[in-house]
Amino acid sequence: MPHPALSALLASTMATFAAGPAVQSWLYQRNSLDVPNGRSLHTVSTPRGGGLACLAGAAAGVAVAQRAGQKMSLDWTASSAVLGIVGRFDDNLGLRAAPRLAAQVVAGAGVGARSGGVKGALVGVVVLPAIVNAFNFMDGINGISGGTAAAWGASVAASGRVGAQARMQGAVTAGMGLGFLPYNVPTASMFLGDVGSYLFGGGIAATVIQSFFTGKRLDLNGAVDTLAPLIPYLADTGSTIVKRAVRGESITQAHREHAYQRIVQETGWPHWCVSSIIALAPVIHGA
Repeated sequence: MPHPALSALLASTMATFAAGPAVQSWLYQRNSLDVPNGRSLHTVSTPRGGGLACLAGAAAGVAVAQRAGQKMSLDWTASSAVLGIVGRFDDNLGLRAAPRLAAQVVAGAGVGARSGGVKGALVGVVVLPAIVNAFNFMDGINGISGGTAAAWGASVAASGRVGAQARMQGAVTAGMGLGFLPYNVPTASMFLGDVGSYLFGGGIAATVIQSFFTGKRLDLNGAVDTLAPLIPYLADTGSTIVKRAVRGESITQAHREHAYQRIVQETGWPHWCVSSIIALAPVIHGA
């Protein structure tokens, strides 16, 4: 991993971790709690919205990158921030599916169009909602999204087939994930919330969309490296949506039918163990 990327990763990690206590206290004051219900895998009311700490990590990582002369993509920054804000509104107000999806489609089309014109916009309206919703649906056990973001980011930062900008974005994403994990593993003192899953999903999706194109030309080499670490997330989400749709069940209603949820329930394995397998298996396999 190049030195500037490593510096950005460390800055992002430390800033996210340092912001955690203040965010946790603020969430308690706001009574922003995830209360257990019949579909939950947690048993204690826990602050929801810890992804706000990751915003501090993103800002620190971007600042370090800029000081090192490594410009971060405006698309990555805007996609992460705007969708993180949408996620926070959802945490607070419980937004309906339609406005959330509309925001994702618009963001995907914008990032895609800037990366690859009309073809890029078509890629974006599929890729961004798919990844954002995968992070949202899969964030149901301790450590799973923070760990996946960290593993994805480290893998992309170390890749030789993506550009310097993508490597830097991967490094900052890895730092945010690592900085948040102490608040979520092995026991959760704070959940990412939709602000966190949308923040991670939006930034990761922007990087994936950009990696499809060199100039305005389609180039799948980089796309393979940015998509491969997400295979468990995309496969679990896609297969679960299809099964529920075939049965005529709501695909947006909370449930405990994802493969990772069934593994936890049927094996009794701790959350961190299942999360580690899902986050690290595709990265190790591709190494």
